[in-house]
Amino acid sequence: MSAKELDVLKEKLLVMRQDIFHRLQQLDDGWQELAEKDIEFEEEAQKAELSELYAQLDEREKEEIEAIDHALDKMEALQYGRCEGCAKQIPMPRLQALPATRFCLACSARAEEERMVPPALP
Repeated sequence: MSAKELDVLKEKLLVMRQDIFHRLQQLDDGWQELAEKDIEFEEEAQKAELSELYAQLDEREKEEIEAIDHALDKMEALQYGRCEGCAKQIPMPRLQALPATRFCLACSARAEEERMVPPALP
């Protein structure tokens, strides 16, 4: 991977990170708006549903930031672009599409498959 390609991917990661923090700020503003509203009894269910959605989005955003920070750390350590499953170089088209990815396509599919298979009973 060339230095220019690495710089482009680093900039993309930084922009993604900034966008997430911006969305988190908007999310926080939404939480405050929900807290400030006087809600009638029939709207309580809707408020609960929105609160659950906000909580899920918040966790997902945190996971994305962690993945981006991990990729940036790997760049600093000159380990970026290597699959954490098989240690092979991740193809550039995959890195361009998913710059925070930790796995090549094959290892990613294998990890996803393992998450979907329920553990065996003892």
